[in-house]
Amino acid sequence: MKKAIALFCALALAASACGGDSASCDTIADDAIVLIQDLIDEFDQLSLDDLNAAEEPAFVAEFETDAEQLDERAADAGCTDATMEGLMDDRIDRLESTGLIGEALIAQLQEDGFGSFTE
Repeated sequence: MKKAIALFCALALAASACGGDSASCDTIADDAIVLIQDLIDEFDQLSLDDLNAAEEPAFVAEFETDAEQLDERAADAGCTDATMEGLMDDRIDRLESTGLIGEALIAQLQEDGFGSFTE
């Protein structure tokens, strides 16, 4: 459960995050969805034993770093949190999962939207 909470916190960063060389809010949201999909893919490869391990997987720290960098780019592009949340919510249907954790995360996002992670 600790891992799920850490993931939700990381997703909160991505909700206002962005990336890409030309920083339109749409491009930023597209890049953020790719980043989140990569995270889901990593979680889908973990076993229950991996999830219960005391150590946080290295990919979570990498995700957080990438999300922080993308968040800075969003701010530089003038993308507000509300704008990014709406754009991210519009892209939730692009996320896919082959595992229980990823499916649970996507279901939570579909139910509550990205704004729920930043409140």
